[in-house]
Amino acid sequence: MIARSNPSAGKGAPRTLRIAVTRDEGPDGPLANALRRRGLTPVCCAVVRESESPEPERLARAARELERYDWLVVASARAVDALIAVRGAGPLPGGLRTAAVGPATAESLLTHGARAPLVAPQAGAAALVEALRDADAWPGRRVLLPRAASGGPELGEALRHWGAVVDEIAAYGTLERPRAEILASWQAAAADAVVVASPSAAIALLHAVGAASVRRLEPVIAIGPTTAMALVAQGVAAVVPPRADFESLAEFVSEIAPRAAQAHAHGHGAADGTATRSPARNGGTS
Repeated sequence: MIARSNPSAGKGAPRTLRIAVTRDEGPDGPLANALRRRGLTPVCCAVVRESESPEPERLARAARELERYDWLVVASARAVDALIAVRGAGPLPGGLRTAAVGPATAESLLTHGARAPLVAPQAGAAALVEALRDADAWPGRRVLLPRAASGGPELGEALRHWGAVVDEIAAYGTLERPRAEILASWQAAAADAVVVASPSAAIALLHAVGAASVRRLEPVIAIGPTTAMALVAQGVAAVVPPRADFESLAEFVSEIAPRAAQAHAHGHGAADGTATRSPARNGGTS
């Protein structure tokens, strides 16, 4: 059990470290369970919620016509789920090559019949771009790229630059939860550390509770370099785990959180200088 002393419970009485989870998942979600297995206490602090695709007709047409594509490239498991939901029964086409931004997304592809998805050695769009670069002779290849409506342009831009014909479709959207709701959850969490799950979650959290409140928990643990950059842009130090699957992320949190909590308790910044590490030098989103 990873614990720290709890002054309100008597001198030296331990309590488990509380980790605020901004993902839109319940108390038995995959990240919460992974944290719990490492002796941490996950506390739900969801700041965004998933919404339907803003272009449902394009998504449905692409899902029905997957056989037309050479590649399916996905940056999140939620994009896979959204695509499969409108496709209906049946596995992914046997000849469709696939690529995923991280292990959790690859696992979702495998669940739906993909064969040996290409996965970058590190999470994040930039790492996947490098993995894809020499994966095929791209000119003329048809690529389906379902993503979040707020997703970044890196993958699509790289594939088009190489000559691929890319259908980039917003498979789902994200909506900020009401500010008062986020603020109440944040205050109730009384967290020792926080895991921020996406750039949109970073923006929603900072908008609701303010950068100063988030800085109290530096370094913030970001799922992927893009999320880290969204935090750093607002003056919040962030670190990124080498891999973004839930087990690796939870292991990373179990290493970072106790050091940071100890530093905070003594009135210092993050332990061992981790708060100042550049996101670009760390690994990467599921």
